Amino acid sequence: MQKESYLKLATNKSDCSKYKSPSTGEYCTAAQYISELMCQRMAENNNEGSLAYKFWNTKKWKRTYINQVTKANKLVEKYDERAIVKFLNSDRGKRIYSLRFPNLEDMIAEEERKLETLDESSNTADYKDSSRSQPRKPFGKQSDMSRLRNLDE
Repeated sequence: MQKESYLKLATNKSDCSKYKSPSTGEYCTAAQYISELMCQRMAENNNEGSLAYKFWNTKKWKRTYINQVTKANKLVEKYDERAIVKFLNSDRGKRIYSLRFPNLEDMIAEEERKLETLDESSNTADYKDSSRSQPRKPFGKQSDMSRLRNLDE
């Protein structure tokens, strides 16, 4: 039973299952989401169209999906899942059709470093107090009426 755990999807969103499966619409883990993304790209690359509902149960895709989930779990253990998903959805990552692509880990590590620097800079952001800000000055030409009002004051 534990061997088939990669096939189970959650019905409710949780800390572990926070991604929506592209094929079923149910919540899944990051590794399952990444694996489905790769399988979808493989199918589109081979002109097979979109994948069927729960495609991993078919004979054609079961082995491929299991291999991708295995590699995705190793990547999620090693790197931040946000960095993996962000890289795979980037322009460079859209041309990758398997998680066994050479130098994939180097590219994900680079994306993770970018995310870390972004997180560090967002933590140190200074916020202005909006109650002390000056009102905006009007721009453009003054009308004749506004000039007359200014003369009265």
